[in-house]
Amino acid sequence: MSINDDGESLKLKQLSYFLSLAEHGSISAAANALNMAQPSLSENIAKLERKLDVQLAIRGSRGVQLTQAGTLLADRGQEILKSVDDLVEALRLLGSDPRGPVSVGFPPSLSILLSVPLLESIHSEYSDIRLHVAEAMSGDILDWLANDRIDIGCVYEISDSSVYILEPLLTEELFLVTAPDNWDDEFGPDGIAKKPITASDLQHLPLVLTSQAHGARKLQERFARAEGFSFNVTATIDSLPHIVEMVSRASAYSLLSHGAVFKQVASGDIGLVRIAEPSIRRTAYLVRKRARPVSHASTIVEGMIGTIIREMVERYNIEAQLAPRKDG
Repeated sequence: MSINDDGESLKLKQLSYFLSLAEHGSISAAANALNMAQPSLSENIAKLERKLDVQLAIRGSRGVQLTQAGTLLADRGQEILKSVDDLVEALRLLGSDPRGPVSVGFPPSLSILLSVPLLESIHSEYSDIRLHVAEAMSGDILDWLANDRIDIGCVYEISDSSVYILEPLLTEELFLVTAPDNWDDEFGPDGIAKKPITASDLQHLPLVLTSQAHGARKLQERFARAEGFSFNVTATIDSLPHIVEMVSRASAYSLLSHGAVFKQVASGDIGLVRIAEPSIRRTAYLVRKRARPVSHASTIVEGMIGTIIREMVERYNIEAQLAPRKDG
């Protein structure tokens, strides 16, 4: 292997021989370390000097002394060989079983659906992948992606798609969520009220929502402005579990996806009221930074996210529209 293709190029094997000479300080010691004959090592060092047209070492009775050129080659040569070793190892990893660290960011409503099943599945099927899951708002997840703090993100809001590669996961309908005894209507076996509420009627209900910095709140406010009214927000909490608790205690209503409260709906602690004329919908995307290299392990995790979200939607009859499969 050599750095260039011509006959006078620097061969990496000869470079490694010279580095051994520089390390051990004599032909005999270096030859012993390399398990090769001294004349063969001397000849390789001489060939290297002829190719570079510069003397690298001065031989003496007490060993060798590096010239200025030899010192430079010894210093930079170590970096070259390490870079080559790192490259070879990276290429081997790409061709081997998936391994290594992968970090993923989820917004809270998707984290409920995905985090635990994803961690369990990766641990069970790909034990050499070290998966880290973080939870944050969509804007923070995009910042983490931009700064290479995570490998993969799932987000709802994205303004500049040129920096990222997007893959739609699912489109969710937002419901008015309520404690069942806080609503004057009958709920079906699926936990959805038999009569919907109109969008304009939302303005009369006390709501607990996230703060204005949250992507979901921005979507909700755009919806209200488009319909010509304002929400009656009585409390703001940037914590999905606390919002759900307030709703289940009949302290307020909120606007959430079915997936965010599917466990509470199944247990009967929370009911869903469909919003009509018009409805509120949002799309979740799987996102990665366009300029960031994709590891084999990251590809596995991305595929697993798509599989798990499909399984969760189908198993629990979650009100959401799945994106078409890549294979059609």
